[in-house]
Amino acid sequence: MMKKTLMMAMMLVALVGCTDTHKKVEGDAVISQNDSVMAENGYEVVPLFKTRTGHLTATMRVNGKACVFLIDTGGGATLIDVEKKERYGLEAFRTGDYAAGIGSVRRLVRTSAIVRVNEQETREDSLFLMDISYLNVEFKKNHSRQVDGVLGTDFMERHRAVIDYSTSRMYLKMDSPR
Repeated sequence: MMKKTLMMAMMLVALVGCTDTHKKVEGDAVISQNDSVMAENGYEVVPLFKTRTGHLTATMRVNGKACVFLIDTGGGATLIDVEKKERYGLEAFRTGDYAAGIGSVRRLVRTSAIVRVNEQETREDSLFLMDISYLNVEFKKNHSRQVDGVLGTDFMERHRAVIDYSTSRMYLKMDSPR
């Protein structure tokens, strides 16, 4: 009886293991198929990562250096933390514009940079420098990945972003007109 129970348990473990593997392979096939279709249509694949707080982030290159962006589908502007200005070699240009959001109003400081996704790069002249340290304070409290910037809808619209939440991927068309 003990031998029969042990054999049944081993078969169950093997069956569950096969099912999980099948799901992973199936998921990988979906990702691969999506990536291929989007690449055929001129899109670059950007993997997304979920923080412990549930926010999505993506890593791109700004003036040749890795930059972690918080994905903000409701944010009107793409920002880079003013504290990272030197790291990314950014110049500040004062504007008369103000930004409102997350409980405050702040003066905008414009900058420009070369943004690279995979092998594609584009000059972005509509980036802003802003103090976003308050975001990283909260992320740090929650042991989440800290960010260097916020990717807003301005950038995502310009590059015809498609976000696939089921595969944690964002697709960008880097040759899009500005």
